Amino acid sequence: MPSQNAALSARTCDIFELLSRSNPDILTIAHRGLWSAAPENSLAAIRAAAEIGVEFVEIDTQSTADGHLVVIHDKTLDRTTTAQGIVGASSFAAIRDARLRVGSGGTAAAASDERVPTLEEALEEARGRIFVNIDTKFPDQLPMVIAAVRRLGAEDHVIIKSDVQPQSGSFPVLNEDWFGSIPHMPMFRVRPQKFADDLRMIEPLRAPMIEVKFADIADLAAGREELDRQNIRLWINTLDVSHNLEFNDSRALKDPDGVWGALIAAGVGAIQTDTNVEFKQWLASRGAK
Repeated sequence: MPSQNAALSARTCDIFELLSRSNPDILTIAHRGLWSAAPENSLAAIRAAAEIGVEFVEIDTQSTADGHLVVIHDKTLDRTTTAQGIVGASSFAAIRDARLRVGSGGTAAAASDERVPTLEEALEEARGRIFVNIDTKFPDQLPMVIAAVRRLGAEDHVIIKSDVQPQSGSFPVLNEDWFGSIPHMPMFRVRPQKFADDLRMIEPLRAPMIEVKFADIADLAAGREELDRQNIRLWINTLDVSHNLEFNDSRALKDPDGVWGALIAAGVGAIQTDTNVEFKQWLASRGAK
């Protein structure tokens, strides 16, 4: 069960208050929703994540051929739905006729009653329940995503992420008309022994949270002072496909202290996982000790 503080945070507090390093809670991000309980990227998966006290849900969006933003990860419909074909070459009507496959999909997975949601439907489902991290699968469609967020007045419960190169000294996102009104999360790979330097370079972005990949967990710990100074929460993926050394969900299920515990000890304040139930249970047991 989630802690009372964490459960309340996702429902009642300002997103910047939640992300602030002054908030002691470790945040959970449900990758594509709680797909162990419902089809990935479905409205049911968003609801299920909120019901167990997850603070953020990560969803993927891209446009159909006729300009509708739908919530689906793959370029094609094949894995997660009963239909086939390229999402961007398919009509919204054709995609809506398909049903989502249970769990993470695959041809052997049964069809559910869930349909591919629109981005607007997903944001409305999350409103007042859980914060949303939007992964725009094609960067040129980001203006459509921003327009949808603004149309729904959802600026206060989403965070938009994009890749940056800290050492470049150039951050085009600063020139976007939405920057500053919608929370933004930079993503980059930590350079060995230069994490603090990279953090100082991205200070103009005023990031409330960053997502990074790393090759040495000691680099994360070395950036703690700079993270504190800029009040940046550190997000790490422990998904098996994240390639952050052996800090992954499969190992965490056997050795949670050695994976999730080690990351938290290094200064991580948000973890995206495919094993949300187990992670929440571990957090609860850790807090009870």
